[in-house]
Order: sequence, then structure tokens, then C-alpha cells
Amino acid sequence: MHKTLLTLVLGCFCTFYANAQLGVMKLVGSDSENFNLGYGAFIKTGIPVKEGSSVTVELGLNYFPYKDGEGQGTIMCPLKLGYKYILNKTSEGFYLEPQLGYNVYGISSVPDEDGYNVDFKYHGVVLAAGGGYAFLAGNVPIDVNLRYETVIANGGSNNFISLGITKSFSFGKKN
Repeated sequence: MHKTLLTLVLGCFCTFYANAQLGVMKLVGSDSENFNLGYGAFIKTGIPVKEGSSVTVELGLNYFPYKDGEGQGTIMCPLKLGYKYILNKTSEGFYLEPQLGYNVYGISSVPDEDGYNVDFKYHGVVLAAGGGYAFLAGNVPIDVNLRYETVIANGGSNNFISLGITKSFSFGKKN
């Protein structure tokens, strides 16, 4: 029931307006030296609440490959709710965006002492703080952003910094 409702709500949001984003990420904190640069893809939609501000919903998929192993690494699938505030209160310019969410699916596959893969599955609270710059390139809305994010689960956390670029697109007619 909850998955059906979530799918319906996300589908409705994406019907009007969505963003596709690609990002390059770096894990930070304990054991982060064991991982290469990560990458991810996201879909995000925003519901304007006033000029220069919107409530956002974002679903992402992040992958951080392990340095010394094939098929090893960490995968996260966060679903986040945020508030995007453009500082000059228009549709373009510098902005801040705090986010709160839940890691729908996470798995870390790391080697044990004998070199065999051990999989750790996790879910948890996601906290993120970011900022960026939104602008038009011709008629195409572009967004360049930097974000710090943490997934808190099982008494620990995965923390990373992400640099992303976003292209906006619309499924329906915009006013």
C-alpha cells in the first residue's frame, strides 16, 4: 500500500516538472579511503510555494566502487524532501537547499579477511545540505550544485560530498 501511494505521488509530481541530474561524489569519513570516486543519477521535481522557493522531492541512485575489488562497493537509493530557496527570489541565481529523507535501499559489499564478499544491507535517515547556481543556457534551465549528505544507519553513517549538474525538463505544458 505504501509503495503504491509513494509511486502515485512521485508520478504526479513528475508529470508536471522534473530535473535529471548526474553527480560525481566522494565519500568522506572513516574507511572512505577504501573507495574510489562515486557517481549517481537523480530525478527531482519541485512544487513552487512562492517566487524563488519550492518544495522538492528527489529520488537518487549513488554508487561508490571499492578500490581493490571487482563488484565491491556501496550503493544507496535515497528519497528526499527539500526546500529550495533562491537568494534573489527569482528563478535564477544562487540558492540553498536543505533536505531530509530516507535511504530506501542501501548495500555495501566489502571483502572479509579471506577475500570473500560480505554484503551489509541498510536503511536509514538521510540529511543533506546543499547550494548551487541555477541559470538559463539559451532556453534550457541548468543547475550546478554542491551538496554534503549523510545516511545514518545501523549505528554508523555514510557521508559524502557531491558535485552535480542538472537539466530541467517538463512532461506537461508549463505556464
